[in-house]
Amino acid sequence: MIAETTVVVAGLGPVGGVLAALLGAQGVPTVVVEPNAEPYPRPRAAVLEIESIRLLSLIPGLAPPAAWSVPVTRNGAVGADRRPLFLMEQRAEAFGHPQVVRIDQPALEAALRAAIAGMPSVRVVGGRSVRAVEQSAEAVVAVLDDGQRITARWLAGCDGSTGTVRTQAGLAFAGDTFAQPWLVVDGVSTATGETGVDGTRQGHPTVAFVLDPARPAVAMSSPGRWRWEWMLLPGEAPEAMTRPETVRELVRPWTDPDRLQIERAAVFTFHARMAERWRAGRVLLAGDAAHALPPFAGAGLGMGIRDAGALAWRLREAGDPAGLDAYERERRPDVARTTATALQIGRVLQTRNRAAALVFRGLVRSLNAVPGLRSRLGDRPLPPRRLPRAVAGPLPRAGELLANPWVRVDGGPPVRLDDVIGYRWAFLGHGCDPRRVPEAERPGAVHLTLDLPGPVPGLLALEDLDGLLQGAAGTVTAVRPDRFLLGTLTP
Repeated sequence: MIAETTVVVAGLGPVGGVLAALLGAQGVPTVVVEPNAEPYPRPRAAVLEIESIRLLSLIPGLAPPAAWSVPVTRNGAVGADRRPLFLMEQRAEAFGHPQVVRIDQPALEAALRAAIAGMPSVRVVGGRSVRAVEQSAEAVVAVLDDGQRITARWLAGCDGSTGTVRTQAGLAFAGDTFAQPWLVVDGVSTATGETGVDGTRQGHPTVAFVLDPARPAVAMSSPGRWRWEWMLLPGEAPEAMTRPETVRELVRPWTDPDRLQIERAAVFTFHARMAERWRAGRVLLAGDAAHALPPFAGAGLGMGIRDAGALAWRLREAGDPAGLDAYERERRPDVARTTATALQIGRVLQTRNRAAALVFRGLVRSLNAVPGLRSRLGDRPLPPRRLPRAVAGPLPRAGELLANPWVRVDGGPPVRLDDVIGYRWAFLGHGCDPRRVPEAERPGAVHLTLDLPGPVPGLLALEDLDGLLQGAAGTVTAVRPDRFLLGTLTP
């Protein structure tokens, strides 16, 4: 029985797993409560973007991305006949990672559990769930379904949109549930030499909107794997659409149904909801417990992983509940913008007005006529997100993302800067000792220097092999564990 810890994380899905792993990386005593002994075995989330991929790379002991993802190399739109309308070659990388990957969520969850198992400060209580929450000004108690009581300083609800933590904390879940149902089908192909979504036999990992007014859809493929999302039409019953014979007819234009093993066929309705607040005393929410996004931007899981990255270091440092309010102030606008984008994409994708669809398909196809557009879009990484000044703070460069160049440390072999820092505070002195600024005294911080002659005890001397770590001589770049800059400091 566990009587006391620092953080209780309710839920060991990918968001709870990332949060627990980042807490463990900082040595924070953490208990994870999870009803299921094993990861959910069927596919769910499909893609992740660069910021989430980078946060996952900061988890010590996590299996390499090849174990749970494949980079998306083509994306865009195809017509009802599967012919490409506009498909972009996705060659750009950012921060040393692909821009977008297709994920195998069960494999990712298994990798997170394996990484957590190697962290002495994290313990998993499996087969149990949080039934009730009690709290005072000094502590919060998670009451489990077997009567066990775990006292902690903080409780993080990562138990999904239907979890108990949010309701136990008395936080409303405002927003909309959309009546339009969609059928989601995941399958593993045993065929060889078949064409993917992009129409080539190479099977490049591809994500594409299917602009078909008769039945709007999204199709994704990578070697040996498929996912389709089809909009149900008026009068179609969900139970009929998930029957094997119905699924076979839907997949037939794309692949041989006799050589496809269906992993999942389920009908979903989608949500655009957000908790009225993400903190109630010592209870905080992350991921789907805090917000449920429509799927059309493929960003639901990514938003939850960003939550975990912004929350883990704050939980370690928070002295009082009010100090954690910056977490919601920072994350809520990002989720709201992404939700609005997803809704806009959904309105276009779901149109069944043939005239409107024809105009839109023409506009998309016309992009091919813009000289060099596909190359420019595919070869250049998307601009990195920057935190608004209102939440980033007043320091110069506050809210920027730190670059991730190849570096040498004390003359050693080339490594990525992220691998040197890990998930912790970093202070980089440009020709100076960064410990000259009082902020650098944060517990567990790493201190680095560029262009400082001679070895200095306690400092890691960097050689920036890519020339990306810019800063005026004598200044210190302060970096949060999630890689956003606190800003530039002057001793």
